[in-house]
Amino acid sequence: MKKNIVNRFLAVAFLLVSFLSCDLIETAEQDVSPIGTTEKSPTATFTQSPAGTTFKEGQTLIYTIKTDKMIDRSVTFLVKQIGGTAGEDDYVAEPAVLQPYSTEAQVKIEFLKDDYPESEETLKLEIGVYSLADKYLLSPATTNPTTLDLKVANTNDPAKLTIVMEWAGDDDYDMVTWSDTPDYPHTEWGDSGASANNPETDKSIWLADPPGTYYVNIMDWDGPAFNYTFRIGHPDGTVQVIQGTFDRSKTNYVNDLWTAWGDEYDSFRVLKVVHNGNSFTVTKL
Repeated sequence: MKKNIVNRFLAVAFLLVSFLSCDLIETAEQDVSPIGTTEKSPTATFTQSPAGTTFKEGQTLIYTIKTDKMIDRSVTFLVKQIGGTAGEDDYVAEPAVLQPYSTEAQVKIEFLKDDYPESEETLKLEIGVYSLADKYLLSPATTNPTTLDLKVANTNDPAKLTIVMEWAGDDDYDMVTWSDTPDYPHTEWGDSGASANNPETDKSIWLADPPGTYYVNIMDWDGPAFNYTFRIGHPDGTVQVIQGTFDRSKTNYVNDLWTAWGDEYDSFRVLKVVHNGNSFTVTKL
């Protein structure tokens, strides 16, 4: 009798072990299914506005990002520069965060207007998800858009002549403008280019000013000879670059004594501006 009870106990134990083994095998088979699969992840698409590849300083380029389904996590899209002649100080691009349970976000790229006349620049940008934490939240079908051959054109003041003078080194130099027009002969005109800045910027000669001749003069404050670069932004959008060396000991400059500040200060003519009523012609003296 005792032997039968033991045998029955062993039989029951065997059955229990069998059931547990089957359950463990089934659980193990479930665990080997793909973890972190992106099959059901959202796919993002990108739409550019405005269309085109050429923009001007002061414009904003918008990329609208849409996903075909929601997820319960946020996803951050970044802007990466992958080429071009433009620098980081030429544009501003803030990250766009696709919030949980939403399907749309926007990346805004602002091309900065800096009042610095310069040639047209190029810029290649890519917008996408780059962090490992966010990358696998999107479907592999998502393709980051690359803007090829994007061009950023300079923007000048349409009503004024923008004159920028720059030089190397820490010495202080200034520029002032004079009118020598029939309405205002030999008249001190503008001194916004006489500050502690490098470069100095002047916008004192306007299209609305009387036609005639104007001059751009350098104040060297008895400093050493130096190389200068003038960048001139014309109202029609064109940019003119004039380079030279200022050395009062070697060249016979015309000295217009500047008295607007209560005393006499040397200011030497280096550029001639002819205003015909509609545009300007700038030449080096």
